[in-house]
Amino acid sequence: MRDSDQGGSVINMASIFGQVAVPGLAGYVAAKHGVVGLTKAAALDHAADGIRVNAVGPGFIKKGLVERNVPEAERGNIAALHALGRLGEPREIADLVTFLAGDGASFLTGVYYAAEGGFLAR
Repeated sequence: MRDSDQGGSVINMASIFGQVAVPGLAGYVAAKHGVVGLTKAAALDHAADGIRVNAVGPGFIKKGLVERNVPEAERGNIAALHALGRLGEPREIADLVTFLAGDGASFLTGVYYAAEGGFLAR
């Protein structure tokens, strides 16, 4: 990106656990906090190159980790932890990533965007 002189956008994937912790997952939480810190540092390092760097922190999404690791009977309990009362859809995260990658986000860099249905508001 730097060599092209056209700038660009880097979007790192964190998690809601890039902002809060959960018992028993110290390694995962540390890694996601690290992604948020890396995002901020990289944004400062590359702003002069016209490269924007942001992070997205999805909440619990119906597919992926939840589908593989959470028994279906427990998913309702996790959904209830979100102010919206439901798990997220992959499309909702993709829409945020698409926005951040586009020209409409040209003044946004170094920010962690939690996309989590109100999980962090409680």
